[in-house]
Amino acid sequence: MCLLVLLLVLPLTRGTELPAQSVRGEICLLWYNLENLYYPEDDSLTVDEEFTPWGARHWTWSRYRDKLTALAKVIIASGRGEPPELVAVCEVENAMVLEELAAHPILKPYSYSVLHLDSPDHRGMDVASLIRKGRISLLSWEGITFVPPLKETRDIMHLVLQVGTDTLDLFLVHLLSKYRGAGATADLRRAQAEQLVLLINSVCSQRQQARFLITGDFNDMFQAYAMEPLRNASFGGDSLISLKPESALGSYKYKGRWSLIDQVLVPKSMSDAIRLGILQLPPLLTEDPEYGGLKPLRSYEGFQYRGGISDHLPLVVDLEPSFFSLPPER
Repeated sequence: MCLLVLLLVLPLTRGTELPAQSVRGEICLLWYNLENLYYPEDDSLTVDEEFTPWGARHWTWSRYRDKLTALAKVIIASGRGEPPELVAVCEVENAMVLEELAAHPILKPYSYSVLHLDSPDHRGMDVASLIRKGRISLLSWEGITFVPPLKETRDIMHLVLQVGTDTLDLFLVHLLSKYRGAGATADLRRAQAEQLVLLINSVCSQRQQARFLITGDFNDMFQAYAMEPLRNASFGGDSLISLKPESALGSYKYKGRWSLIDQVLVPKSMSDAIRLGILQLPPLLTEDPEYGGLKPLRSYEGFQYRGGISDHLPLVVDLEPSFFSLPPER
């Protein structure tokens, strides 16, 4: 039975494996790479013809609507009784898919507003977010293009949020993929990491004891060469760490190996106030006949439709009540 059928009949609050996060945080954030969430119409400005009803993948309106329904249920499940205040995503084609997701009957009662930016990515893949009105306040947001702009990458989304009496700078990223091979693209990802360091330094120069968080698909592990600028950075004497989930090996599986290429980077001084989990719902996983164990149930394997949501698993980030008792900003 495929994922989309299972999600229609299985309550997603059952089987949710977040042992380290059984109690929801004061604020809950979700990060999810949605693996090619396209609107089923041809956009003349992007290379999206495969994902149309007449294209090579036969991306029909029915499949599109089923994926939105499955995704809406995952969002509800991730909040464990109270949907996330913010849902951050990548690999979405345009604002229309998010507007239709926010208007879905499952999510409509929670009044999510849509933030989307068009990136230079030639396939039309973007970073975006949904924010629950009244739960947190959006002070400002912007899209930041990596320099040099690349047709295979996505802009950074920088949100400035009011959380209680505190300001939180949130950076959402989808770094350059390894489409040409890890070695061929590592220097470009490293340059993107260097630009992220400059952006955070700019925030820290404006606000002492700035609270910030970087999350997204980095297409690399934190220990990788490309991530060295972020590993070695110091912000007012504070270093960055990549949060480790307690109950999962990673968010992405490639040739039998799980890895944590979807990451949450935070200042070390804030790390005890933030928890990370990976949503391991049974319907999001399938048997891995080639390498054993389980793997994410994706939408397509090659050109064969599998009926899943994504080849990634979603990250669930909880801000603990202690986050709000950290030393005040000066």
